[in-house]
Amino acid sequence: MPFETINDCDCNFIKETVLKIDKLQKEVITTVGETRCVTCDTSLFNSANNTIPVSFYTECGNLHTGLTDLNGTTTSFFRIESIRCGRYVTVRLLTVDTTGETPTLTATTRTMILDLNHIAGLQCYEPITVEVCQSSVNS
Repeated sequence: MPFETINDCDCNFIKETVLKIDKLQKEVITTVGETRCVTCDTSLFNSANNTIPVSFYTECGNLHTGLTDLNGTTTSFFRIESIRCGRYVTVRLLTVDTTGETPTLTATTRTMILDLNHIAGLQCYEPITVEVCQSSVNS
Protein backbone atom coordinates (compact mmCIF):
# COMPACT_ATOMS: atom_id res chain seq x y z
CA MET A 1 0.00 0.00 0.00
CA PRO A 2 1.55 3.37 -0.99
CA PHE A 3 2.26 6.04 1.63
CA GLU A 4 -0.56 8.62 1.81
CA THR A 5 0.22 12.31 2.16
CA ILE A 6 -2.02 15.01 3.52
CA ASN A 7 -2.50 18.13 1.44
CA ASP A 8 -1.60 21.08 3.72
CA CYS A 9 -4.38 23.17 2.15
CA ASP A 10 -7.00 20.67 3.33
CA CYS A 11 -5.93 20.77 6.97
CA ASN A 12 -5.53 23.92 9.04
CA PHE A 13 -5.11 23.06 12.71
CA ILE A 14 -5.24 26.73 13.76
CA LYS A 15 -8.67 27.19 12.16
CA GLU A 16 -9.89 23.92 13.68
CA THR A 17 -8.69 25.01 17.12
CA VAL A 18 -10.33 28.45 16.83
CA LEU A 19 -13.60 26.81 15.78
CA LYS A 20 -13.40 24.42 18.75
CA ILE A 21 -12.72 27.28 21.20
CA ASP A 22 -15.68 29.23 19.78
CA LYS A 23 -17.92 26.18 20.20
CA LEU A 24 -16.75 25.54 23.77
CA GLN A 25 -17.34 29.17 24.78
CA LYS A 26 -20.84 29.15 23.28
CA GLU A 27 -21.73 25.94 25.13
CA VAL A 28 -21.66 27.79 28.47
CA ILE A 29 -24.48 30.08 27.34
CA THR A 30 -27.52 29.14 29.40
CA THR A 31 -31.25 29.52 28.95
CA VAL A 32 -32.91 32.10 31.21
CA GLY A 33 -36.49 31.04 31.91
CA GLU A 34 -38.18 30.06 28.66
CA THR A 35 -36.21 32.39 26.41
CA ARG A 36 -32.57 33.17 25.73
CA CYS A 37 -31.13 36.25 27.32
CA VAL A 38 -30.70 38.78 24.52
CA THR A 39 -29.82 41.88 26.50
CA CYS A 40 -26.82 42.93 28.55
CA ASP A 41 -28.98 43.50 31.65
CA THR A 42 -28.69 39.87 32.73
CA SER A 43 -25.69 37.59 32.72
CA LEU A 44 -25.45 35.50 29.58
CA PHE A 45 -23.17 32.95 31.20
CA ASN A 46 -23.33 30.51 34.07
CA SER A 47 -20.68 30.32 36.77
CA ALA A 48 -18.39 28.19 34.59
CA ASN A 49 -15.48 29.81 32.82
CA ASN A 50 -16.72 31.34 29.57
CA THR A 51 -13.48 32.32 27.86
CA ILE A 52 -10.33 30.65 26.64
CA PRO A 53 -7.96 33.59 26.12
CA VAL A 54 -5.71 33.32 23.08
CA SER A 55 -2.81 35.13 21.46
CA PHE A 56 -2.11 35.00 17.72
CA TYR A 57 1.20 35.06 15.86
CA THR A 58 1.66 36.40 12.34
CA GLU A 59 3.30 34.52 9.49
CA CYS A 60 6.54 36.40 10.34
CA GLY A 61 6.39 35.15 13.94
CA ASN A 62 5.33 38.48 15.48
CA LEU A 63 2.76 38.63 18.26
CA HIS A 64 -0.48 40.09 16.90
CA THR A 65 -1.71 43.09 18.89
CA GLY A 66 -4.77 45.34 18.88
CA LEU A 67 -5.42 48.85 20.15
CA THR A 68 -7.46 48.92 23.36
CA ASP A 69 -7.88 52.71 23.46
CA LEU A 70 -7.19 55.90 21.53
CA ASN A 71 -3.99 56.49 23.53
CA GLY A 72 -2.19 53.69 21.70
CA THR A 73 -2.37 51.05 24.44
CA THR A 74 -2.15 47.58 22.91
CA THR A 75 -2.93 44.03 23.96
CA SER A 76 -2.07 40.60 22.63
CA PHE A 77 -4.86 38.80 24.53
CA PHE A 78 -8.16 38.05 22.79
CA ARG A 79 -11.50 36.33 23.30
CA ILE A 80 -12.96 34.60 20.24
CA GLU A 81 -16.42 36.04 19.54
CA SER A 82 -17.42 34.54 16.18
CA ILE A 83 -16.10 33.03 12.96
CA ARG A 84 -17.35 33.81 9.45
CA CYS A 85 -16.65 32.01 6.17
CA GLY A 86 -14.37 29.58 8.02
CA ARG A 87 -11.54 32.09 8.13
CA TYR A 88 -12.53 35.52 9.52
CA VAL A 89 -12.57 35.56 13.30
CA THR A 90 -14.01 38.41 15.34
CA VAL A 91 -12.09 38.76 18.59
CA ARG A 92 -12.73 40.87 21.70
CA LEU A 93 -9.64 42.58 23.02
CA LEU A 94 -8.70 41.72 26.61
CA THR A 95 -6.56 43.93 28.83
CA VAL A 96 -4.40 42.91 31.75
CA ASP A 97 -5.79 44.34 34.99
CA THR A 98 -3.03 44.64 37.60
CA THR A 99 -5.04 46.39 40.33
CA GLY A 100 -5.47 43.19 42.39
CA GLU A 101 -2.97 40.83 43.97
CA THR A 102 -2.73 38.77 40.81
CA PRO A 103 -3.09 40.06 37.23
CA THR A 104 -6.41 39.27 35.56
CA LEU A 105 -7.73 39.67 32.05
CA THR A 106 -10.64 42.07 31.52
CA ALA A 107 -12.76 42.36 28.38
CA THR A 108 -12.82 45.69 26.57
CA THR A 109 -15.63 47.01 24.39
CA ARG A 110 -13.34 46.79 21.36
CA THR A 111 -13.32 44.02 18.79
CA MET A 112 -11.37 43.37 15.63
CA ILE A 113 -11.47 40.90 12.76
CA LEU A 114 -8.52 38.68 11.88
CA ASP A 115 -8.00 36.62 8.73
CA LEU A 116 -6.97 33.16 9.92
CA ASN A 117 -5.30 32.52 6.56
CA HIS A 118 -2.59 34.93 7.72
CA ILE A 119 -2.18 33.55 11.24
CA ALA A 120 0.70 31.13 11.71
CA GLY A 121 0.55 30.53 15.46
CA LEU A 122 -1.93 30.38 18.30
CA GLN A 123 -1.31 30.29 22.05
CA CYS A 124 -4.12 29.31 24.41
CA TYR A 125 -4.26 30.22 28.09
CA GLU A 126 -6.09 28.85 31.11
CA PRO A 127 -9.89 29.33 30.87
CA ILE A 128 -11.27 32.35 32.73
CA THR A 129 -14.56 34.13 33.31
CA VAL A 130 -14.87 37.40 31.44
CA GLU A 131 -17.70 39.88 31.74
CA VAL A 132 -18.36 40.54 28.08
CA CYS A 133 -21.28 42.91 28.44
CA GLN A 134 -21.95 45.28 31.28
CA SER A 135 -25.41 46.21 32.52
CA SER A 136 -26.36 49.83 32.06
CA VAL A 137 -28.93 49.48 34.83
CA ASN A 138 -27.74 50.10 38.38
CA SER A 139 -29.22 47.94 41.13
